[in-house]
Amino acid sequence: MLPTVPPDTANSLQTDVSNTELAEQSETLLESFNLSHWAHDWLVKQELSDFWITAFTLVLDLATLLVIAFIADYLTRKILLTIAHRLVKRTKAKWDDYFLEQRVFRNLAHIIPATISLYALPILFRDVEVALNPAQIVLKAYITILVAIALNKAFKALQNYTEDNNTFRGKPVKTVLQVMQVMNVFIALVIIFGIFTGTKITTVLGAMAGTTAILILIFQDTINGLLANFQITMYDLLEKGDWISFDKYGVDGDVVSIDLTTVKVRNWDNTISSIPAKAFVSDSFINWRGMKKVNMRRIKRNILIDINSIALCNDEMLNRYGKIALVKDYIEARQVEIDKYNDEHGFDKGAASINGRHQTNVGIYRAYIKAYLDKHPKVAKKDGAMVMVRQLQPTSKGIPLEVYCFSADIVWENYEGIQSDIFDHLYAATAFFDLRLFQEMSGYDLSHSLQSSSSTETSSEQ
Repeated sequence: MLPTVPPDTANSLQTDVSNTELAEQSETLLESFNLSHWAHDWLVKQELSDFWITAFTLVLDLATLLVIAFIADYLTRKILLTIAHRLVKRTKAKWDDYFLEQRVFRNLAHIIPATISLYALPILFRDVEVALNPAQIVLKAYITILVAIALNKAFKALQNYTEDNNTFRGKPVKTVLQVMQVMNVFIALVIIFGIFTGTKITTVLGAMAGTTAILILIFQDTINGLLANFQITMYDLLEKGDWISFDKYGVDGDVVSIDLTTVKVRNWDNTISSIPAKAFVSDSFINWRGMKKVNMRRIKRNILIDINSIALCNDEMLNRYGKIALVKDYIEARQVEIDKYNDEHGFDKGAASINGRHQTNVGIYRAYIKAYLDKHPKVAKKDGAMVMVRQLQPTSKGIPLEVYCFSADIVWENYEGIQSDIFDHLYAATAFFDLRLFQEMSGYDLSHSLQSSSSTETSSEQ
């Protein structure tokens, strides 16, 4: 009696047989189209030497491989790129537009024919097995390069997308993507090295562990730049578009890019300066971003007053200054306060007496400057916009009166115009308070003084 085979086992055996037959039929079909195999048989019949048979077969194999790769590449690009273009146009997302601009899909399309060629090699190079392994090594390395290029293109597309998207403004996305690009190239080189040497990637990386110190030395700028970039972002020290002043590097302008190791700044003379990223962590610089956020810019400048022109005010001076609208109320209120103080302490009234308290022309001038700034339409009045006029330490160039306020317009040209208009008026107003501005003596002053002296002497002689 014959043994009985279970139905499941019988079905599986039939399936294995059918799969084997299908594989053999497919291989037979491919071999039937293998021109180099036909050529090899024909060359053998011609009784040529093994060298020429191998050479002719190899040339024909390479030609066949190139034709297959070209056809596969053409069809892949036509199909894949057409689909990609249509999908990009239909989607509302913007990131795929940047991928299309960076030709990411085109680079991906090159990988498919290279992969097809790799799997076709054992069939095409069956008669020249000596060239099979080198060809496979070259193709594997080529595919690795294509993948690395496609990934770097994708990282670049993401970088451009995040730079144009306000959502990612101020975040270290560009730095992270640049690091990923560097790591991508590094990994690709390790894989290619392993392909050509026949070494596993883990073995290559293990061998490189011993050269860590050398790698750190080689990539120290990149490592320092990466750490500096994270610190810049973490502490919000800098971002694209900020106006900065960095005296150490002679930089004064807007930040145009923050790269892995450098920060590029467009100066006001349109020159581009590149500064190491780590310098923004270790050195001191000025960031004018706060000025832009509050939309006002500080005005801080001194008016130098000749000390010899400062005097106590008499009644005639007070009456004359009292006609100036901006200080009329100040003079009256101040004089009432002073008179009350002098009466309480029994001091004589009038400027002729040094006893007691008196108003001075420079004090009234300070009050005038403060009132003028308070009324000026281009001087900021919002919270935090201090308006102050103070007297600084006397110097050999007179007494500095520091004007401190904020312009309501931060545009450079407008700001300079507002500042100039304010001080044009204040310089001209000093004469109304019997004050003189201090300036170094010039040739004109000397000649004018000599002419005055000679005129005085001539008049006295007459």
